Amino acid sequence: MSITEASRFQLRTAIGQILSEEAADTLMELLPPVGWADVATKTDLQHLRDELKAEIHSLRVATKTDLQHLREELKAEIHSLRVATKTDLQHLRDELKADMLNLRNEFKADIQALQLSFETTLEKRLHEQTKWFITTMIAMNAVTVAVAVALSKLI
Repeated sequence: MSITEASRFQLRTAIGQILSEEAADTLMELLPPVGWADVATKTDLQHLRDELKAEIHSLRVATKTDLQHLREELKAEIHSLRVATKTDLQHLRDELKADMLNLRNEFKADIQALQLSFETTLEKRLHEQTKWFITTMIAMNAVTVAVAVALSKLI
């Protein structure tokens, strides 16, 4: 038999006729609003408490396991990134060395070309200056001889 509000009201009215209205109200407040089968006992609560503790413990273990797996995955990924970064840096270092070697060789070739051009130009200018100097010396000697001949005719 299920307890309904109508049956609770009938019980309250009957108790109110036997006892006082105030006693009937007090008694109805002390009775559960549902059947006694639906009322939780201390044993029921202890059983639920034990189940809850077991569930919390299980969740704690699962969480620790998951965190350990995540930690291991993270460590592996960090290690992988470290290796990849080192490899990339080594490739960049090798490329930079190769580029610097190429630039050094280009620079040497440019310097050698400039040196050759400078030497050629210097040699050409010195040759021109030597020709001018010799021509000037010959002309000065010719003038000196002409002056000496002219002076010897005058004397």
